[in-house]
Amino acid sequence: MLLAGDLGGTKTLLAFYPLKGPARPRKLKEYPTRAFRSPEALLKAYLEETGLRPKRISLAVAGPVIRGRVRMVNVGWHFSATGLARGLQVEEVHLLNDLEALAYAVPHLSRRHLHPLKPGRRDPRGNVAVIAAGTGLGRSFLVRRHTPRPVPVATEAGHVDFAPWDELSFELYQYLSARFGHVSVERVVSGPGIENIYQFLCQKEGISPRLASAPEISQAAFSGQDPLAQKALELFVYAYGKEAGNWALSCLATGGVMVGGGIAPKIRPLLEEGPFLQGFLAKGRLREFLEEVPVFLILHPYPVLLGAALFGRAS
Repeated sequence: MLLAGDLGGTKTLLAFYPLKGPARPRKLKEYPTRAFRSPEALLKAYLEETGLRPKRISLAVAGPVIRGRVRMVNVGWHFSATGLARGLQVEEVHLLNDLEALAYAVPHLSRRHLHPLKPGRRDPRGNVAVIAAGTGLGRSFLVRRHTPRPVPVATEAGHVDFAPWDELSFELYQYLSARFGHVSVERVVSGPGIENIYQFLCQKEGISPRLASAPEISQAAFSGQDPLAQKALELFVYAYGKEAGNWALSCLATGGVMVGGGIAPKIRPLLEEGPFLQGFLAKGRLREFLEEVPVFLILHPYPVLLGAALFGRAS
């Protein structure tokens, strides 16, 4: 059996998969990532609970994987594949970036797990852009042209500079710059980004924030209880659309854009309405190109975990 994992900044999913045959999970379990001091402690707790021993482990992690080592910046974990293999006494441990794993899973997702947000003309041999906002912002892409099978490519493009587009977003940039110094896109397009936007709007209005977390802000926005929460979520959704469009251009994504992550399914009505698509198409002379690019919302319950399992089976 193969043990696959999706180690995120907030939650971790673990499950066993057979090394051959249908990729169906067994003993699927979710853990709060920060409740453990290390990935080794988390994995040991799961193995003790299930009583199973894997031959191979494949982990998708929220951070850059460089020569078998990873630093998960949103959790503070530093570890390596060889260190985990030694500590857990298993033959092989494979690490890959979580968005790389998501891209790996995309060709294996059925139509029922891909909800169209925007129609377009999908090139079956074209590159596919993948973007996912959650605890952080992840981006990857699939290269299909001139290759026998799609090749997933990991990036750390969630940490590129945030670019304001109007006076309000420039004020947001100044607010975030004063707080953090470097302002990455992740400071805006992520769960903490929703909180940052809301706090900025409250400061701009001269009032104390009455909501603390992204789920609270989103709930207040959908219920109409807080006008600033509504404005914050609208600004977030527009920024998300802007970055999805930027990424489609960066990857020349004629094969489409896949939107994943934990936030998107929860705000699906807003992604189907104006702000997201307005932001996506706001690219001046390249608007016509983006009008042809289809956009899909990934609805699979654990696509990163699936990608980690498929990667581990093929390694």
